[in-house]
Amino acid sequence: MAEAKGQSAGSDDLLLKPGQSSRRTVMGWFAGALIFAGVMGFLLHVADIAELLAVLKAASPLWIAAALSCQLATYACAAAVWQVVTRRAGYRLDLPDLLKLAVMELFANQAIPTGGLSGSLLVARGLVRRSISSSIAVTALLIAALSYYAAYFLTAALAFVLLWSTGDLSGTWEWLSIMFAAIIILITVLLVAVTITKGRWIPRSLLGRPLVARLAKALAKVRTDMASDPRVLGPTIFFQLAIFVLDATTLWFAVRALGVSIGPSPAFLAFVLASVVATVSPIPLGLGSFEGGCIAVLHVLGVSIEAALAATLIFRGMSFWMPMLPGMWLTHREARADL
Repeated sequence: MAEAKGQSAGSDDLLLKPGQSSRRTVMGWFAGALIFAGVMGFLLHVADIAELLAVLKAASPLWIAAALSCQLATYACAAAVWQVVTRRAGYRLDLPDLLKLAVMELFANQAIPTGGLSGSLLVARGLVRRSISSSIAVTALLIAALSYYAAYFLTAALAFVLLWSTGDLSGTWEWLSIMFAAIIILITVLLVAVTITKGRWIPRSLLGRPLVARLAKALAKVRTDMASDPRVLGPTIFFQLAIFVLDATTLWFAVRALGVSIGPSPAFLAFVLASVVATVSPIPLGLGSFEGGCIAVLHVLGVSIEAALAATLIFRGMSFWMPMLPGMWLTHREARADL
């Protein structure tokens, strides 16, 4: 315990201080909530409210339970990503303990919209508290990011190939695919550059700033040998791919729960293309943009507006809102343990 506390005290390099991004967080949530309300208001105006309520009431509990099981499995896959890295470094952490960190990561990513950085930093800090060296924690953070964007790129590429094979890849989708590819490739190149150089590219003039100095100090500890190890990257990309598949399956089961018979391919396309729309759009948290994209694709692929709206709300309830309360509670417990 003394070792864990000692390392935790040095983990401030891995996490922003509370309140540093509070204003941006509030603004992000406010903007996202406004757009979400606007999109939902428009969809509810277009949809038949009575039919929507009837569709929701008729939802099959068995299909809902199956969808819920898929979402719970995503937490296990997220925990497995961190476990692959720590085990490769010689540490043994129990999967249940890492599951807690996975829920905390999801909560932080949604509560503090920073493109996934807040959740990763929170997990890195949690790893340090569990006696993992700060160098491995930082390395795990970068490997998790690299594997995520690699899996995201592969998943989106498959979705665009499927869309192209149906003859629907034209106009707006072509531009979205180009913008998405450019964004993901740019982020990946930056992550690789950061990993290889260990932050040495940061100008000296910026190192006087506390935040930049902490970032540079953390990046200097990156284990480049692990970040380029196929025995680490291979399994982590696999688990990240599994998360995308499980999320798409959750949406598919949500649609099936409403009595709509569709194959897994339309649900996969709807989930991935809606995720791409949310990524490309500047809207925080993807609120509104994801829902609108998902409902639009499902409707184009033959699902009624009411069923598409109901299925999307069920999916977002499980994937976005369900982890919030347990994640907040676990994060609070983690913060109290640092005191």
